[in-house]
Amino acid sequence: MMKTYTLALSLVMLVALQFSANAQCKMFTQKKCFSTLQTYTNNGSYNGAVMFEGEEATLTQTFYEGQDYRLVLCSQEVIASVAYFEIRDYANNIIYTSKDANSNVFDFSVESTQSLKMRIVVPNIGTDPNLKQNGCVSVIVGFKSSETSDALNNPYQNFK
Repeated sequence: MMKTYTLALSLVMLVALQFSANAQCKMFTQKKCFSTLQTYTNNGSYNGAVMFEGEEATLTQTFYEGQDYRLVLCSQEVIASVAYFEIRDYANNIIYTSKDANSNVFDFSVESTQSLKMRIVVPNIGTDPNLKQNGCVSVIVGFKSSETSDALNNPYQNFK
C-alpha cells in the first residue's frame, strides 16, 4: 500500500513539474520573444518547449499564398548560442538554416500555399551527460499581407 501511495505521489509531482516548466516557457516566450515579430502579426500558435542539449523537434506549419512570414527561433540564454532551426519542404530540401547564419530570424513569402517542416535542434554542448543544459525554445510565426511587406524586395528569400 505504501509503495502504491509513493508511486502515485511521484507521478503527480512529475506531472506538476512538467506543467510548471511549460508555463514558465510560455511566460518566457510572451515576455522575450514576441517583440521580434515587429510589424508581423503572431499566428496565434504557441510552439515552445523546454529542450535539453542533444534534442531536436520537428513541427509542420501551413503557409498561405499572398502572405509574408517571419519565423523566429527564440531560446533562453543558456542554449541560445547553439540552438538553430531549419526550414524544409516536403521533398526534404533545406530552404533555410540558421545554423551558420548570424540570425535566428527568417523572412520569406510563398508563391503557393504549402506546408513546410521546421526542425529545431539543440546540439550537444559537451557538458557532463548527467548535467545536460536545458532551456526554453520557441518558434514564433508571424504573418502579414504581401502588399505591405518588404520581403519581396529580397528575391533569394522567396521560394515556391
